[in-house]
Amino acid sequence: MCKSKLFLTFFLSTLFFQFVGAQDFEYFKNNIIKLSSSEFHGRGYVKNGDTKASDYLKKQFQLLGIQPLAKSYFQNYSFEVNTFPGKMAISLNGKKLQPAIDFVINPASKKISGKFGISLFDLARIQSDSTVLKKYLQSDFSNKFVLIDTLGWGKDPFRKSMREAISGNMVNAAGILEVVDTGMIFSVRTFQNTYTKSQLRRKAIPANVSEIQIAIDQKLISHKARNVIGFLPGETDTFIVFTAHYDHLGHMGKDTYYPGANDNASGTSMVLDFAKAMAAKKGKHKYSYAFMLFSGEEAGLLGSRYYVGNPLFSLSKIKQVLNFDMVATGSGGVNIFNGTVLKGEFMLLDTINKVNTFGLELKAKSTSRSSDHYPFHQKQVPALFILTDGKEVGYHIPQDRFEKLPFNAYQKLFKLIYQYIEAKENGEIIYSTNSDR
Repeated sequence: MCKSKLFLTFFLSTLFFQFVGAQDFEYFKNNIIKLSSSEFHGRGYVKNGDTKASDYLKKQFQLLGIQPLAKSYFQNYSFEVNTFPGKMAISLNGKKLQPAIDFVINPASKKISGKFGISLFDLARIQSDSTVLKKYLQSDFSNKFVLIDTLGWGKDPFRKSMREAISGNMVNAAGILEVVDTGMIFSVRTFQNTYTKSQLRRKAIPANVSEIQIAIDQKLISHKARNVIGFLPGETDTFIVFTAHYDHLGHMGKDTYYPGANDNASGTSMVLDFAKAMAAKKGKHKYSYAFMLFSGEEAGLLGSRYYVGNPLFSLSKIKQVLNFDMVATGSGGVNIFNGTVLKGEFMLLDTINKVNTFGLELKAKSTSRSSDHYPFHQKQVPALFILTDGKEVGYHIPQDRFEKLPFNAYQKLFKLIYQYIEAKENGEIIYSTNSDR
């Protein structure tokens, strides 16, 4: 064994014994329970769910002794967002469909109410007669919904281009209905379309469907959002930054809310867990630690983009960003996005994992644009995005609840990241098989 590996093995093993007691798994879980409860309305924009969550997070920072970076823990900004605060009802041929089970509204849809006929977009007829499409596009669908079923349309790019053309409402219909078998998820948009669109689960559609009764309450609002930011001072003004987004999807109608336990009450709670551990650590840290909980991620990384454009200290002072998003699974391993970019950082994580026999399946991934590390990455700030993999919990569905979370990897992952930070504090020892120095 080379000297560097031998020293690193001893060093990291020592860190393991120093670590015991730093993590509070019950605190982590209790925060997920709280944040994903109906009290916070899915941490979205209906009933100010995200604002209520931010008040709770501020209180946690205060209880833990985390200091504000500015005069307040809050960094305020605003954006427009399309919301669905009231009625959310669809019936087909008199059959009432269940929101989020039988149908999901497109997040950019407009308000609509009434009874409409349904026109089937029949690709088979269009393909057999070139004049049919021309006549179809010239028809008046202003008082009809067009139903699109792409099953049997063949492969992309034809399938994709046709679906986008019709879904984009080239036919100027009152609404678009798209038939799906899987992948029916809700999301957030910051704009409103001129029509209404919905996905329908195939099994929920009655035979020979010809009529839709629909009532969708929608409001495009100007929403006041806020990031929640605190820090622990260290010996230097160089920062290690822990981030997660605390917002989620909120409501799709009055009675359906999205708890977002895994996405991303889990990542938010992991940042709080680290804040608790770092605040309790004896002695002063070499680096300062910032804890940034972002809003507006589901609407397009708006909170993190706002922060990067309006930083509370120079971005050049950040040694490392660690972003946590959906960390309550793990049966499929742990994804380290930017791991193929920040190879030394991934090597250090991988070595700690092996030395301590944590048994985590760490997967080095390329850059991802889907979470709050990305605005930092764009500014050349070293940023890792950590996400556990597993199929136990669905994505953007109301079933993303605390009771569904398996926590396959969390405790070992926390120890891994904690030791990674300790290694950073003690000189960034990187494992190498090619050196005896």
